[in-house]
Amino acid sequence: MILFSCKSGQRASRKPLEGEKTAFLLSQMDNSELHFETLSAKAGISFLTENRKATFNVNLRMFSDSAIWISITPLLGIEMARVLITKDSVKVIDRLDKQYFIGNFDYINKKFNLDIEFGVLQSLLIGNKIIFEEDKDLKFAIDKDRYYLGNLKKRKAKKVDDNPQKIERRNEELVSIWLNPENYKISELILTDLTADRFIRGEYSNHQLVDGQLFPMKLDFSIQSESPSSIVIEYSRVELNEDLNIPFNISKKYEQTSY
Repeated sequence: MILFSCKSGQRASRKPLEGEKTAFLLSQMDNSELHFETLSAKAGISFLTENRKATFNVNLRMFSDSAIWISITPLLGIEMARVLITKDSVKVIDRLDKQYFIGNFDYINKKFNLDIEFGVLQSLLIGNKIIFEEDKDLKFAIDKDRYYLGNLKKRKAKKVDDNPQKIERRNEELVSIWLNPENYKISELILTDLTADRFIRGEYSNHQLVDGQLFPMKLDFSIQSESPSSIVIEYSRVELNEDLNIPFNISKKYEQTSY
C-alpha cells in the first residue's frame, strides 16, 4: 500500500489535462474506481452527534451492488449488533436487548436524516464516485492542487455548509467532487440536498494499494441537517474478492421491534 500523494509539507504536482477537461477527468475518475466482487474489512468507527459519542469496531463485508453486512463490537470485543443492508431491506440484530428489526432502506435515511440509495451508500464507504448528471452545466475548476467537478461553481460548493438554502438551481440534489491530481481518486465530496437544506461532506485520505487498487483507509464524514453528526471510519484491513458469506440468523428468543 502507498501513502496518499499529498503528505504534510508537500505539494502535489498536477498532471497535464488532455482534451476536453471535464470529459477527460470523468474518464480518469472512472478508470480509478475500485472494482470488486466481494470486499471484507475491519475498521474503527467514531460517531458523534450533539448528544452522544460512540466508538466501536466493525467487521464489514460487501457484495458489489447487492449487500452490505456489518458486525459491530465495542472495545471489549463482544458482538453488540449485526446489520444486513440490501437494495430493498435493512435487517438489524440487537444482541444487547435481544431484539431484531426488519425494514426497508428508508430506515438508514431516517436514522441519519439522509436521502440516499443503496448504491450511494456503498460508494461513500469505499470512495467511489457518486453518479451525477453529466450535462453541459457541469463545472470544472482547479482548486489549489486538486481538480474540481460539480453541478455548482467551486466557490459556491465550498460555501454550501454555511447557507445551503441560498443556493438557487433547478436541480434539487447537487454533487461536488475534488480529485487528487496524481491518481484521480476522490479526496473530497459534497452531496447537497436543497429540498431539506442539508448536505454530506466526505473526505478521503491515506489511500493505500489493495490488490493493485487504491483504497482510502480513512474516511471523515460530516452530515449537516437539523441533527448534525459526524462519522470517522479508519480501516485497518481490507481484502478484495475473497470467498465470503453473510451469516444472519435471528434467534427465536429475540423479539421484533419497530425502532
